[in-house]
Amino acid sequence: MIIGLSAILYFTGCYNREQTPRLSEAEKLMQNNPDSALAILQKLKPEGNRAEQARYALLYSEALEKKQMKVTDDSLIRQAWQYYKHYPKDLRHQCKTLYYWGRIKLRTGDKPGALRLFLKIEEKLTDTDESYYKGLLYRQIGEVYYKQMNYSRAYHYFHEARNNFRQSGDIQEETKATLDMAAATFHSKDIEKAIRLYSAALDLADEHNNSNLIEVSLTNLASLYVISKRHISNDLLQRIELSARQDTVYGYHTLTDVSLLKNHIDSARYYLELAKAHTTDICDMAELQYTAYHIEAQAKNFEKATDNVHRYIYLNDSIMRSNMQFSAGMVERDYFKERTKFAQYRMKNRTVWEIAIAAATFFIIGIAWYIVRQRLRMQRDRTNHYLLLTEKANSEYKALTERVKKQQTTESYLRGLAASRFDIVDKLGKTYYERENTTSQQ
Repeated sequence: MIIGLSAILYFTGCYNREQTPRLSEAEKLMQNNPDSALAILQKLKPEGNRAEQARYALLYSEALEKKQMKVTDDSLIRQAWQYYKHYPKDLRHQCKTLYYWGRIKLRTGDKPGALRLFLKIEEKLTDTDESYYKGLLYRQIGEVYYKQMNYSRAYHYFHEARNNFRQSGDIQEETKATLDMAAATFHSKDIEKAIRLYSAALDLADEHNNSNLIEVSLTNLASLYVISKRHISNDLLQRIELSARQDTVYGYHTLTDVSLLKNHIDSARYYLELAKAHTTDICDMAELQYTAYHIEAQAKNFEKATDNVHRYIYLNDSIMRSNMQFSAGMVERDYFKERTKFAQYRMKNRTVWEIAIAAATFFIIGIAWYIVRQRLRMQRDRTNHYLLLTEKANSEYKALTERVKKQQTTESYLRGLAASRFDIVDKLGKTYYERENTTSQQ
């Protein structure tokens, strides 16, 4: 048995010595090379003690998130939280776990659940200097409010995210946060400010030469210049046209805007039809109907422009109604979940109270039974005492009666004896007296 235990400890020690450095290596590669980190983690197994398992689960979830894989199963991140929730001083791991769990909830459509987790992280990060992670958190909170069409709150959190990313020195994330601020500003109908923010995002994207963010900035600038009808420089217009990809809905939409800015109505209609053929998303369809309205309005075809704007309003109302229904469904689900929890708590509390009342009742009955029993015992002892005293008095009475009888017998005997002696004396007296009288007579 001792040999077996020694072997288990030996192999466990070997495993930990191998597992821990590999996890540390994956953690170092996570920020800049998530592919290599994920490859390392895939070769390992979620074994070892609870701390190692939780660390593995968190790193694996982080690697999947960095790879932008659409994970909807939260069992792995829950495993990490089951361990880290007991260590409030390990703030970094707690916040990262809640963050990636919130991301999964956001992907599954549970916006209120994600928001609760993000706000919980915000409370934990209030007094820390983790600017980068604060930026990620605020951006996610802003994204939740953005999807709920609460654009003022979304802008606030996007702005906080940009400030934190700027403080941490991460230009790419600062650019993304600036783009988010611009989108929230656009939906708040502040077109001039949105143009300034998209221009700032374009400058940042040019600074670190990020082609994807450059394309996003240029695409949105094209739409804003169409809506605002402001003059656009030829250099910027040419740059927007060159950045548009002709294989996506956004690329065709950008080319439509470029054609409008050039006042090429037929080209704009052509690219608009191509954009419609490449999408089935209702949000994209609404945007394309709004662009169609601008095309027909610019072509002075007001009847078609009116028809397109009515379709845009209808689709936009459908989106808002769908979001409202979804939000109402989530709120209703949360309400019933909380109601179920309250019912369970109430039942548990009721059970506790019932047990407490039953225990108190039995305790009182026990005390009453003990008191009655003690009183009965005392009454029995008292009765026995009185009976004993009665028997003792009776025996003493009998003894006294016997003594009295003996005394009476003795007295009777003595009286009889005395009487007999008096008779003898009397007889002796008489005899003596008679003799004297006889002598004197003589």
